[in-house]
Amino acid sequence: MRTISGDSQVFDEVDRLILDDLRETARITWTELGQRIGLSATATADRVRRLEGLGVLRGYHAEIDLSALGIGLRAITEIRLNRDADIKAFESRLAETTQVQSAMHVTGRFDYALFLACEDVPTLDHLLIRWREEDGVEEFSTRIILREVDLWNG
Repeated sequence: MRTISGDSQVFDEVDRLILDDLRETARITWTELGQRIGLSATATADRVRRLEGLGVLRGYHAEIDLSALGIGLRAITEIRLNRDADIKAFESRLAETTQVQSAMHVTGRFDYALFLACEDVPTLDHLLIRWREEDGVEEFSTRIILREVDLWNG
């Protein structure tokens, strides 16, 4: 067991099993999850609520097949803004851009790391050019994702 935070709550093997199962199938019922980990439905629900309350479980998400939506290109782009760029305006632009799936402000040579999902290469190119011309992007480095490696299910 180990402490999750400065809180006196502990994270044990049952919690790890719950998190593993919820990561795989978030729509599982308390009864089914309890059967998998050896607890009653009520005890399982209490454990999950505790993990939610501690901020360990922050939400439940649907896995979407982007290619079924006509999105054939995924990329990781690192961006460095010029010194005069308006950071708040740039972050607002990111929030308004549907191709930006997630954005992280990072340390190192670049200021941001972005996960992008675009229809195709011309769409990605247009997006990067627009950011350079309108939003103070000085430099970017983009890598196209060939495939995602599933680390959880081997």
